[in-house]
Amino acid sequence: MNAAPLDRAAIRRDLQDFSLAGLDRRLGPDYASYRSNGPAETLPNVWMAPSRQDPGGRRYQLGGPWVLDPGMYSSTQGQTLFAPEPGNFGVDRVTVLEWANGCFSERPEPPWWGGFRPEPVSQSWINAAGGNPGSPIAMARAMGGWANCGVILFSSGLVGSAGTCTAWGTNPTWQFPPGKVLTAVAVTSKSEFALVTICDVKSKKGQLAVLALQGGGWSPFVHDWSDPYPCLPSTAWLSGMKLLGYIDLPGVEFPTAVAAAGNDVNRWVFGPDRNVGYLAMWNPSQQPTRDSFRTGQNAGFVSTAGYAVVISKHENKAVFIDLQPLFKRVSDLHFTTPENFQKTRNLGPGPTQWPYTFDADPAWKPAIVKVIDVPQPTAVVASLSRGNRARAYIASMDGTVGGYQLGGLANTSNALPGQIVRVSNTQVGRNPTCLTQQKFVTDTIMAVSRGDREIAWIKDDLAGTRVIRRLRDARMLDPVAAEMADTMGIEASIITVADFRGRKILNYRFGRVVFELQGGAIFGMGPAGLDEFECGGTLDFPGSPFCISATNVN
Repeated sequence: MNAAPLDRAAIRRDLQDFSLAGLDRRLGPDYASYRSNGPAETLPNVWMAPSRQDPGGRRYQLGGPWVLDPGMYSSTQGQTLFAPEPGNFGVDRVTVLEWANGCFSERPEPPWWGGFRPEPVSQSWINAAGGNPGSPIAMARAMGGWANCGVILFSSGLVGSAGTCTAWGTNPTWQFPPGKVLTAVAVTSKSEFALVTICDVKSKKGQLAVLALQGGGWSPFVHDWSDPYPCLPSTAWLSGMKLLGYIDLPGVEFPTAVAAAGNDVNRWVFGPDRNVGYLAMWNPSQQPTRDSFRTGQNAGFVSTAGYAVVISKHENKAVFIDLQPLFKRVSDLHFTTPENFQKTRNLGPGPTQWPYTFDADPAWKPAIVKVIDVPQPTAVVASLSRGNRARAYIASMDGTVGGYQLGGLANTSNALPGQIVRVSNTQVGRNPTCLTQQKFVTDTIMAVSRGDREIAWIKDDLAGTRVIRRLRDARMLDPVAAEMADTMGIEASIITVADFRGRKILNYRFGRVVFELQGGAIFGMGPAGLDEFECGGTLDFPGSPFCISATNVN
């Protein structure tokens, strides 16, 4: 632990410095910082797939030739946040991958329609902020299901949302008052709530703000609810936000990251015919719907418990928070009786309108369960595992990643402090600035280590916790964040990396590509299909990228 007293005034100033230099400081030591006096290191050169473009088609790397029929397609799109050069807005919309017309692009690209630079909904943020939303700080999407929109924070205190070229909701926003310095955001498993960490410079305390997210309300969008339902799991066609209140973080003034998850076990919703369906097939005002989500084929889609973990790098703390009061209240009101359901139909901004504020109804305010010491925590993630296998992982500056067993915090039993125990330690590269899930599996996470220009895959199963692969590449100059891409109808394992000093994002593939619904063609990695990794390509930015958040395009 750091024994020296904190210069709290200096930390407050630093958290409000949104310049390139300020962001660089908050990200912590880079590769050069650890090697100022050491010998030069030769990094691998990961093979990059060559691009092709046929007449009338778009650029691609695998498959081909381009055909007129798009067939079953898969496209992943979302936002990249960056510290911009003067005259640029720090959020772009990018296409991470695309599979259509018999061709597969594994290279990050500007979208071929819908807008690119800046993010097309940026004008709505400018309007909501009265002309200047400030710099982007962080962004998150739900990881327990399909999340069309993510939640984004700005230095002005504005909270916004952004989606894709086909799904962006109504662009809801929320404005925090002056003195609330936003530092990080997490979205619960199926876009029920956004959790925002705050340094309150007036009261000199750290807080976790809870925003209710409202999905649905536009009947033509069949993937989400036909009516608006705040706090229900959704596909994040976001149509509203409401501040429920603040949770004070004991012993923490400077929260720096947050992660959260529910106890939901089903990623997909099933229709009345018992096949995979859409939320619009169901109506919570009707008892058959309530029964389906309570005890029927959709039981397990809605969370009834959950947790959040907040870390403070400056104060060497981690705070574990019980979200069961939130999830249980939502489930009990929506999926039991007609009388309970009616309590959710008086929607509005008032404290006693649904969803109720914590001041109006303290009973559903999340509770602090445990505060622990962690040396220089730099990143945190909630695993996709559930039940007894649920874990939270916290990385430290020295490259140690600790895995925490959660006990009742991750299920509907009582959340007891003694059940929250560090049960594993795994060593990755120094200064892990990002921990993220490997999608489509529940036992693996990834650590992005700025200090060693490395991405490590950590597997946690019955055999123990261990690193199963490490990615290093000479073209990856300063990795600070990464995210695995969604896919639909195709097998593809691709991560997108934010290269801060390299002023670009990069795609890497770590598994085969299979055209599952377009003939079944299989592509390995590298020139002979036998490599461990393949670089799909890069996309340059007028600034320094530090965050990526994307989703499948419907």
